[in-house]
Amino acid sequence: MSPVLGLTGSLCSGKTTALRVFQKKGASVLDTDELVHRYFKKKNSVVYKKISENFPEAIEEGGICRLKLRNIVFSDYKKLKKLEEIVHPVVIGELKRWIEKERDKGEVAVAEVPLLFEKNLAGLFDKVILIYAPLEQLKERIRGKYKLSPDEALKRLRLFSSLEEKMRKSDFIIKNDTDFFRLEKEIDKIWERVKRG
Repeated sequence: MSPVLGLTGSLCSGKTTALRVFQKKGASVLDTDELVHRYFKKKNSVVYKKISENFPEAIEEGGICRLKLRNIVFSDYKKLKKLEEIVHPVVIGELKRWIEKERDKGEVAVAEVPLLFEKNLAGLFDKVILIYAPLEQLKERIRGKYKLSPDEALKRLRLFSSLEEKMRKSDFIIKNDTDFFRLEKEIDKIWERVKRG
């Protein structure tokens, strides 16, 4: 049976970049954020239908406007919880099916799961990799990517469990605070250890 690794970390910590490095090394990968984007585009998906019912103001001609939806849910905790109730069970169901399929293949598999600890999913994986960056750096990255104020950036980060808690529960930890080459080297070390079993 092949090892299935869970890759997690806060917003803008570098998860997707790390996932692509694992993919380049030959790992089979799953990006759960990408799954969500796919549901948002498929007008016949359960997720799309439920979002149109519950958040009609986020629907545009081309489909769900992620920016509008983000603004709606991040300004109202109850609405955020409602969105999670719609999206998370579908994503977790698909993630479990993917893990089951990958275990039979005999190759390393890596799934990027942003809320892995928050949703108590660590038990699904053989090992968990945590990627993180210092708080100030994360806030800068979030502000740059999502055009948010420092307070809004901090609010988004507070949706994740504390870093100390996640470090305690992780098997591998990557500090992503410099450049891509350093990140790649850290992943090389993990890859070698995983391949050796």
